[in-house]
Amino acid sequence: MIDAAMTLLDEAGLDELTTRKLAERLGLRVGAIYWHVKNKDELLAELADRIVGEALAEPLPDMSTTDQLETTAMALRRAMLDHRDGARLVAGYAVPGSNSLALADRLIGIARTAEVPLPLAAHACDALLSYTTGFVLQEQQQPPGATASGADEALELSGLPHLAELLAAGIPDRETAFSAGLRLITAGVIAK
Repeated sequence: MIDAAMTLLDEAGLDELTTRKLAERLGLRVGAIYWHVKNKDELLAELADRIVGEALAEPLPDMSTTDQLETTAMALRRAMLDHRDGARLVAGYAVPGSNSLALADRLIGIARTAEVPLPLAAHACDALLSYTTGFVLQEQQQPPGATASGADEALELSGLPHLAELLAAGIPDRETAFSAGLRLITAGVIAK
């Protein structure tokens, strides 16, 4: 059932994912869905946790603490981008699923290998997860094919010299922008 729900999510999006449509896809009555989940929120939580689990499936090679933190966040980004409305789903329904807890534990554990105290490691985990999810939320809210440069002409930048300089230099692609922000966060984690 979860596989069918994930396929429906990817095809139709979160707003169109209903238990009625899922039941139709499975050739069941709507009530049969509730033998497997208590309600739609539980179904969505299971989907969100599965997406997070996809990020956990990627092994962490032997590398520096910052590289491990960045690799984990990048895996979560890819997992959310692989599913239509993936970030919305994870942001709204991922906690406290087993994969979500395992991901948080992984991030905290990685930070602690650099002797980051537990409370700060927990804050670092929250910052990394919030940044990653928020970044992907913005990516997935853009219309297909939209680019930052397409909006350049519409911007009135008089009196905004720094933004004008940035636009003149060229806005980096989303991958580059995400990686740069991620490096700033992980450098701060290690600097404690």
